[in-house]
Amino acid sequence: MQRPFRRMFLKVVMFDVAILVVLVVLSVLFITRSKMRLAGQLAETFRAPLVAGDNRQIILDMPRPVLKDFRGFIWRPSGKGYSFSVPVNLGPSNKWEYDSFYIKVFFDENQTIEAGRLLFIFNRWEALPIAVFSWLLLVSLSILIGYYEWKRIFREYELSLESQINESRANFAAQVAHDIRSPLFALDAALKDTAELPEKKRIIVRHAVNRIRDVANDLLEKNRQQAKTGPAVDSAGESPDAVAPLETYLISSVIDPLITEKRLQFESNPGINIDFELTRESYGLFAKLQPVEFRRMISNLVNNAVEALGDKGAVSVGLTNQDQNIILTVSDNGKGIPAEIRARLGQKGETHGKTGGSGLGLFHAITTAESWGGSLVITSELGKGSKVTIKLPKAKAPDEFVPELILYPGRPVVVLDDDPSVHQIWQGRFESARVKEHDIEVFHFNEPEKLRAWVKANPAKSVSSICLFDYELSGYKETGLSLAEELGLCGQTILVTSRCEEKRIIEECRRLKVRMIPKGLSGFVPMTIAESKSRDISSVSASSSKFAILVDDDALTHMTWEMAAQEHGIKLQAYTDPAEFLSQVGDFSKDTPMYIDSDLGENIKGEDIAADLRKKGFTNLCLATGHPPERFSHLPWLKVISKEPPWG
Repeated sequence: MQRPFRRMFLKVVMFDVAILVVLVVLSVLFITRSKMRLAGQLAETFRAPLVAGDNRQIILDMPRPVLKDFRGFIWRPSGKGYSFSVPVNLGPSNKWEYDSFYIKVFFDENQTIEAGRLLFIFNRWEALPIAVFSWLLLVSLSILIGYYEWKRIFREYELSLESQINESRANFAAQVAHDIRSPLFALDAALKDTAELPEKKRIIVRHAVNRIRDVANDLLEKNRQQAKTGPAVDSAGESPDAVAPLETYLISSVIDPLITEKRLQFESNPGINIDFELTRESYGLFAKLQPVEFRRMISNLVNNAVEALGDKGAVSVGLTNQDQNIILTVSDNGKGIPAEIRARLGQKGETHGKTGGSGLGLFHAITTAESWGGSLVITSELGKGSKVTIKLPKAKAPDEFVPELILYPGRPVVVLDDDPSVHQIWQGRFESARVKEHDIEVFHFNEPEKLRAWVKANPAKSVSSICLFDYELSGYKETGLSLAEELGLCGQTILVTSRCEEKRIIEECRRLKVRMIPKGLSGFVPMTIAESKSRDISSVSASSSKFAILVDDDALTHMTWEMAAQEHGIKLQAYTDPAEFLSQVGDFSKDTPMYIDSDLGENIKGEDIAADLRKKGFTNLCLATGHPPERFSHLPWLKVISKEPPWG
């Protein structure tokens, strides 16, 4: 790199020298030309006394204008006239410093007869200071421009070198990812033939395979981004986490399989106990993070805790929330950390209790948590153990996630799962909720055919039921989603699965408008039984114009419509929850006026409900929405009105 810059420097110096020479030559030529022009004017001014031989007048009048711009002049007549100089004592000139030229003086204006010549002597370097100043100015500018140009070239060189390094790293990462993916394909194929394995073991194997795949994909993607953008790499060889986009994840679903892996990793040491404490407060906690980095962070913290214990002790991972933050803790009952060492932990290169530790794991955990808008704090007490507390801001739960399981009186619940223990969990929860006292029947199925037969034999119950379906049914090609779609139960189905983090399944749920509960949290999902609305409608003729139904999730709309209905003597039955309305729709006459909002929350569309009702024979259907009617022009059978009550 030094040789090209040396050559460039020499070229710049040679260029500046050449510029100086050119400027000096130009200044000499300029001063010579200007002096000749001035001398010609002086000769013309004093031509008359020179021709007349009036030397006295010339000696008296000429010195002042001449000596102002010249060293002097010498008059040399053509004939026998008197030769003189101005000044009188004009001596020989230094030819290096001074130059001279002749100006002819003629007797007549036609310049035919020469009277003599004036030899003017002047300083040829008179304009040299201006030339040197101009040169210095140009040199200064060239140095400034050259400096910035040098920085640009040097930066381009650095970027080129870094790009080559990143390209090599990306190629290496691509090869590693390719080599990892080859056995992954074999593992995926083997996973399809694990029907004889218990579900817990299938989950462990699946999560392990998925984590290996995530690591490979993350390695490939991170280096692909580096090859494109060339991000800076710190001294630890780590790239900024900003390369990977943050996504919303359910914290418990990311941690749970990782803790299972850690138990298997340290099962050779029976004195070590690793526990993940899930409570009701742990349910439904989402955060924006990068899952591979998050798993790496928690994995390192658990490893640190286990290594600090020795041969015996306990590591506890806790998850709860406080205000708008998620609180995640990793604690152990080991020896603890001295205060003077704890103050330095988290700095790059600082470690404690690990042979050969670099201190980068804890440093990476702190910087990662902070980059996600959170924090990481270490507390410890000698003889009692240490605790790492991670605080992350809560994120909004995705629309497909079920924050609370709401059951409705008289509306059955259908559970489909191939694992008997899952049925036991749900049955225990239903018994605790005393669902029988609310006329809620619970039906359990573990085979697709039995479910199909029940739906066929009980169409009324199936339409109003709440379905809790597992995704994967061991030994069957059908899935919970495919059965929900086949039986027309998507709108009332909740997928209870251990695969809720898989994007393919999430996209399928969104397509079918099916919501999800992580199977590992089925014992913690809040469960309530909605109060049954009074349905004293037997005294009102449903075919009468004095009765109507409103389905809208907006409380203000309910208030407005109820006031208008009361003023006009209309009995209005209003529903906020579409599921509750559908569970009772069989009680109404087919010509009952039904006003349904288009946007009912949780991706439920009123026009879809209206289409289902139309298939069931309901004829008086209206879409009460703030959207323009032309938006629903593809549904010519559906009347579209505004949010204003239709009774004035």
